[in-house]
Amino acid sequence: MLRKITSKVGRFNVGNQLDYPRSVWTKIAADAGMPLEKFSEAMESNAVLQSALKGRVRIHKRLGATM
Repeated sequence: MLRKITSKVGRFNVGNQLDYPRSVWTKIAADAGMPLEKFSEAMESNAVLQSALKGRVRIHKRLGATM
């Protein structure tokens, strides 16, 4: 779930775009003591924009393929 931080909360700065699962966002909101919509806003998800922890998008080739 891609979200943009709109106000500083903990180690997150304004303008950061983060891609975390829903459960992580729920935990961040609980730790901050405020609703998720108060310090972040949902962004349009794109397949190419993914967590930096996952690495680059990999296109797997089939064995025996010509390309």
